[in-house]
Amino acid sequence: MSSELQALGAAAALAAAVLAARCLRGERARLLAGAGFAGLVAVASVWAVATSPPHVPEDQVASRPIEVQAGGYVTSSKCRACHPHEYATWHDSYHRTMTRRAEPESVLGDFNDVRLTLEGKQYHLQRDGDEFWVEMDNPIRSIVPGPAKVRERIVMTTGSHQLQAYWFETGFTRTTGLFPFTWQIEEQRWISRRSAFVMPPSDPIDASPGTWTFICLKCHATHARPRVEFEGNTLTRSDTHVAEFGIACESCHGPAANHVEANQSPTRRYAQSLSSEPDPTIVNPAHLAPLRSTEVCGQCHGVFDYFVDERHMRTWFRDGFVYRPGGELGKYRTAKLTGEEQFWPDGLVRTAGREYNAMLGSACHDRGHMTCLSCHVLHQPVGDTRPHRVWADDQLRDLDGDQTCLQCHAKYGADIAAHSHHAAASEGSRCQNCHMPHTTYGLMKGVRTHRIASPTVQSTLATGRPNACNQCHLDQTLAWTATWLHAWYGTEQPTLSTDDRQIAASVRWILAGDAAQRALMAWSLGWAPARAASGSVWTVPYLAELLDDPYEVVRLIAERSLRTLPGFDAFRHDLIGPAEARRAAKAAALSIWQQQGPAIGRDRQQVLFGPDGNLRGDEFARLLRARNLRLVRLFE
Repeated sequence: MSSELQALGAAAALAAAVLAARCLRGERARLLAGAGFAGLVAVASVWAVATSPPHVPEDQVASRPIEVQAGGYVTSSKCRACHPHEYATWHDSYHRTMTRRAEPESVLGDFNDVRLTLEGKQYHLQRDGDEFWVEMDNPIRSIVPGPAKVRERIVMTTGSHQLQAYWFETGFTRTTGLFPFTWQIEEQRWISRRSAFVMPPSDPIDASPGTWTFICLKCHATHARPRVEFEGNTLTRSDTHVAEFGIACESCHGPAANHVEANQSPTRRYAQSLSSEPDPTIVNPAHLAPLRSTEVCGQCHGVFDYFVDERHMRTWFRDGFVYRPGGELGKYRTAKLTGEEQFWPDGLVRTAGREYNAMLGSACHDRGHMTCLSCHVLHQPVGDTRPHRVWADDQLRDLDGDQTCLQCHAKYGADIAAHSHHAAASEGSRCQNCHMPHTTYGLMKGVRTHRIASPTVQSTLATGRPNACNQCHLDQTLAWTATWLHAWYGTEQPTLSTDDRQIAASVRWILAGDAAQRALMAWSLGWAPARAASGSVWTVPYLAELLDDPYEVVRLIAERSLRTLPGFDAFRHDLIGPAEARRAAKAAALSIWQQQGPAIGRDRQQVLFGPDGNLRGDEFARLLRARNLRLVRLFE
């Protein structure tokens, strides 16, 4: 932040530039409160419904960003004839559907006369032919006089894998507003935005006009240009253009106009097919040096400090980012390795979608030749027998990851158990489970960190980040982990507190941890390898406690983990409604558990069950009273 403020010092009076700088840093600012957007709503005389029909030429649509090819970008449709397999596999990917026009084939949420309530406000969702509408309380009536109710058309969608968000027209040029509910795809239900992300219950949920133009377009579209104009501190026009919605071919390969033109010649195509050199008219990340290749993905899968001053900011307002695949990303921005809520205290990024930042500290990348393409394959290979959806889930070369690691660490392959000290076929011998544990949070689940390292108790003590051993062996203490790591690998044993020696680390994170730790643990308690290693009967009281967590997303993750346990497959309760409903859900979970006659099986004092099999309520309550109540916001 300080480096940016210094860069903007000469332009401090330009509130719009300061606002945009905050957006560029990835902060999910409440834009409506910014000086620039106060101007936005001031010039909009009415929060009106634009009248453009849905199926008109793109350049005649006035209510949302539009696709306009410029700067040598020609869209993925130009790639299809010569690269049919690559086009087809890209078409099967979730990159393609990251942002789309709101049309019947793209809208996944239920708009069939649905009524929703959030913070006392009513929302009525309707479908009218091929259009999708929301009737709601006027989102800006407190700022600009207007009708109490408005009816707005949904014009864009974001996401199609885990969650889908919706953007409605605002009546102010191409600026869109963000619908406060998100469609949870697996559960097939509407949840509030606060329920989808780690957000404090005190944070308001507003329409955030302009969020897509200043934040989302950077990574959710190809060659995006904000094209915003200001008069003084007032935003007067938003004419946002993208070459293509979603992450398309040219996001990774760069502008393709020269490539398409050059390869109109069949003679050139034939000569190029015989050449051992890459085609110089297009970028292929697989042919780049390791760092340049990683930066192609990193342009979106990272969080950065930007080199900004008033001149650069105005250029970005008009043209978007200068970086193109194959270029040097560091000329324009530098990856953040510390600070703010999306990082653990030691600087390791803790939110999903920022894998580039984590890789930069990994020896495999920094001192080896590892790139994103070492593990991921962006086009499903010919002959790959996996269903498209299985491959598209993470676009991995190798589902268990071991072969990817062993291509460089071959010495462990002959006897993996001798290295892992776990049975060769067990989850404890999977390379990723030990060296890339699920200590990153995103999309309502644990995600593998891309900081490739060995587990240590020291890092857990210093940061509060779960280590691989205790995230799998949820019923064990930090002392237990330290003992085995010392015996197997000679890792130094740290000084531990009484609780570190006697109480399972997961129990302490669940009861006394902060919201981010609790969200990770709520997911971990439903992770099949952890249940196999730790047992699951003892976990019910902890998941039941998380059903009444202050953070909505923690409750929903806990409920989903509960449903993986016997007798809970149909467990569904209202967890984002009144507090009484949450408490009722907690009581219902405990009732089912007690009716099952839980057999803990042995003296498990480390998870607070005594020799008599009963939960030690005094210790449970003590840890709960020590809960870390700091406000946590994880911006994904």
